[in-house]
Amino acid sequence: MARSKFDEFCRAAFEFLDGANVRSLVVGGLAVVAIGEPRTTADADAVVFLTPEAAKKLLQRAKEKGFEFELPMELERIETTGTMRMRRGRFHLDLILASLPFEEEAYRRSIRKKLFGRFVRFPTPEDLILFKVLAGREKDLLDAEGVVRRHERTLDCEYLERTLRPICDLAEDMTPWSRLQKVLKGRSRSQGPESS
Repeated sequence: MARSKFDEFCRAAFEFLDGANVRSLVVGGLAVVAIGEPRTTADADAVVFLTPEAAKKLLQRAKEKGFEFELPMELERIETTGTMRMRRGRFHLDLILASLPFEEEAYRRSIRKKLFGRFVRFPTPEDLILFKVLAGREKDLLDAEGVVRRHERTLDCEYLERTLRPICDLAEDMTPWSRLQKVLKGRSRSQGPESS
């Protein structure tokens, strides 16, 4: 029962984004389930390609479509973190405003998959790893390791490093680079010496 309610929520969330002509890329738990390893989630996360002004207009449309949120809080969230959160019942739709050239490239490389009866865009395994490494929470890194395990034989590690390095250089922060190396370590151990 709970699962079908979540399915309905996700279908409504992605119909809402499509109806508003918002380019989006599914990340978070739903992407991990589709591309990495099974895990539970009770929200839908997507990177959206909107300016802050367009995001504010999207909030008005979301209210008309039955999503709930505190407008002043979400307006402040857009300004300070480049994110928005809206809910229906106990489920959340978390939107992250794209802000890096990498995200445009991830959208260009994205894969269309059917989810809850709708086609939505997911990042490639490599791009999902990068999203997770950049987010950097413990659960994100565990998700990234799961994606590595599932796709270890086909991962384009050169793309991962080539894409992440300039982001770290621009931010003058090599922490995401260290996280990526840690996430990839398990891959080199499991492939063994014959793959080096």
